[in-house]
Amino acid sequence: MTETRKLKGINFTGTLSALAREHGEEVREAVVRDLGGDAGDALRHGGIVASGWYPAAWYADLLAAIAASISGGSDHIRQLSREAVKKDFRTLFKVMSLFMRPQRALQQSIRVSRRYVDGGEIEILETRDDFMRMRLSEYYGYTNLMWWDFAGGVEGVLENLGAKAIDSCILSGGGDGDHEVEFQLSWLN
Repeated sequence: MTETRKLKGINFTGTLSALAREHGEEVREAVVRDLGGDAGDALRHGGIVASGWYPAAWYADLLAAIAASISGGSDHIRQLSREAVKKDFRTLFKVMSLFMRPQRALQQSIRVSRRYVDGGEIEILETRDDFMRMRLSEYYGYTNLMWWDFAGGVEGVLENLGAKAIDSCILSGGGDGDHEVEFQLSWLN
């Protein structure tokens, strides 16, 4: 059996902060209170810290609980991730945008994703000034919501770099239990 990925605690804390900003502190508190399993126990008792590593299943449970609490699906999770990245990394990407075009800065930021997920492979398949197609593989334990969470994070990077009219699309994979996804992003500079 292949070992599932682990995610940095900042994924959990950033997502919950974005949830509170977008939907209110009461919603965030209700998600944490009602989240079952080990992830819920850890969140309620301060067992998740930004620098720690936690099972992908815990993050999948958190995203599913958030989607259920706001009666949303993948679009809502994508938007939440987008807003989390925009808020958390606005200054960093503003500096990057002074030296790099969005496409190049995006390539660099994708490489940085290893700081947030303990493995997996990212392959850039095609790139232009306003377009990127990529394949992620060996992301064991991922769910559809986690794939859209990843896409939303990339959209947040692009938006921080000044891109407009961002659109992302899953081309293959990306379902619950799929360890691989191919998706594309397009934008206006």
